[in-house]
Amino acid sequence: MNAIKIMGIALVLLLILNFISLGLLWKMSSPQNGRPSRPSEAADFLMRELKFNEVQRKYYQGLILQHRKQMRRLQSSRIALHNKFFAGIATGDTSQLNALRQLQGETELLTFQHFQAVRKLGTPEQQTRFDQIIQEVLRKMSPRRPGPRRLPEH
Repeated sequence: MNAIKIMGIALVLLLILNFISLGLLWKMSSPQNGRPSRPSEAADFLMRELKFNEVQRKYYQGLILQHRKQMRRLQSSRIALHNKFFAGIATGDTSQLNALRQLQGETELLTFQHFQAVRKLGTPEQQTRFDQIIQEVLRKMSPRRPGPRRLPEH
């Protein structure tokens, strides 16, 4: 075989392996792989712990959809600002830093207001229970970090 045929076969094999890898990554990251996504886990936990009735559940799910839509908008703005900020590394330009801080504040406030609205859905007894479990709900929503990470020593 000549070198061009060997390179062609190698290229086709690499493309096939690439598609298989992408497919596996997509399948593993989808919520249908046997584990609920983190926000659903937190929402299910909250509804179960507060013993929401059907009306409360439907209203809560509407609040979740509204919150996610608002968070996606902020996330897309954050990504754009983050990219602009780090584009300034070569020049030392940090002018986007305040905008990033403000956006982080908006994100925190939006989440705070979301949970205020969720708390208001409950009866006085459910509100008391909400106050007891909110930190655990927030922990369930946060990204998991695998073990302690240490910076390499120089």
